[in-house]
Amino acid sequence: MLTPSLVVLAILIILPLAYSLVLSLFSWKLTEINLPKPFVGLDNYTRLLHDPVVGRALVNTVIYVVGAIGVELVLGFVVAAALFEMTRGRKLANALILLPMIIAPVVTALLWRYLLDPQFGLVSQFSGAVGLPSGIGWFGSSGLALPALIVVDVWQWTPFVVLIMHAGMLAINEEQFEAARVDGAGHLRILRSIVIPAIVPQILLILLFRTMDTYRIFDTVFVLTKGGPGLSTETIGLYTYRTGFSYFDMGYAMALSVFILVTVLVISGIYIRLLRRREAL
Repeated sequence: MLTPSLVVLAILIILPLAYSLVLSLFSWKLTEINLPKPFVGLDNYTRLLHDPVVGRALVNTVIYVVGAIGVELVLGFVVAAALFEMTRGRKLANALILLPMIIAPVVTALLWRYLLDPQFGLVSQFSGAVGLPSGIGWFGSSGLALPALIVVDVWQWTPFVVLIMHAGMLAINEEQFEAARVDGAGHLRILRSIVIPAIVPQILLILLFRTMDTYRIFDTVFVLTKGGPGLSTETIGLYTYRTGFSYFDMGYAMALSVFILVTVLVISGIYIRLLRRREAL
């Protein structure tokens, strides 16, 4: 007998996924919603493999994922280590650091669109006041738009990295630090030989969640650039949305959705396997 939780799981997750998989095998366009949907088999997936926009979107997505997570890990570790060394005001600092994370991504995107506005943005005005180049259209430049999106992600989600890393540091046995100090180890050696190895599980957990989040990024890109200029910030998540709701090609959009799901599951499986291997040591 199925438990209520399994029924809810089937209704909310399994059935929609199965329906998406079935629809990806048909040619279904919203402009022809009353017409028969011809079965095309794996044609949508074959089209995906030869679609140049998919290739460009994947490259942009990988750059976004690697750039954002890389910077977040470095900054998060530095801030978490600084918090770990604090003896007073730690709770207040934690609360302030976590503020960007609790803001909705759409609100964050609108905030940064104002901050980086080439005419009225605070960044442009400050740059002009100190003699630096001003009036730069960050989200209107094909070379700067993607790095600007990465900056927005780093600002909002570095606090998550800080939170997880700091929790891992607090779990380290104090006796290890005392023994290292007795041996004459300095701060850098303690971080390298004790702290970093101890928080490897937390780092893998961060990689798991942040990779899933950044790989599926949509809202921030949609609000700030809509994939432009040209295809310079087109991500796989945004392209899937545009295919379904701008080009009305729902069959192909479903195939793209299945592709995203499979790649996320593969990446997640790798991280989970590494976590289990680490726990077994």
